[in-house]
Amino acid sequence: MAFNPRSLALFNSTPYGTAGKSINWYNYGTPDAVATVIAAGYFGTGVAGVVGSNKFNVNDVIEALCVADGVGDRVSLIVTAVPAGGNITVAVNTDAAGA
Repeated sequence: MAFNPRSLALFNSTPYGTAGKSINWYNYGTPDAVATVIAAGYFGTGVAGVVGSNKFNVNDVIEALCVADGVGDRVSLIVTAVPAGGNITVAVNTDAAGA
């Protein structure tokens, strides 16, 4: 299938630093398999206008429940690139380096 922006929900925004920066935290549910969701190009070019004025930024976190209509499989993703006019890139978020 394809990314469904209606299944994406912003549930928190965490400010950090002193320059007004923040990290957005999303929940996402889909019948798609994890392999489909983590594939290049799945999240397209952004979600502007779909979830208000919010759109993905580098280091935003997406908690996805895949195969939601079967035996669910959860994956935590981190947005690694949001190129202008290009495809958003995500990576599976594993344990912290040095943990």
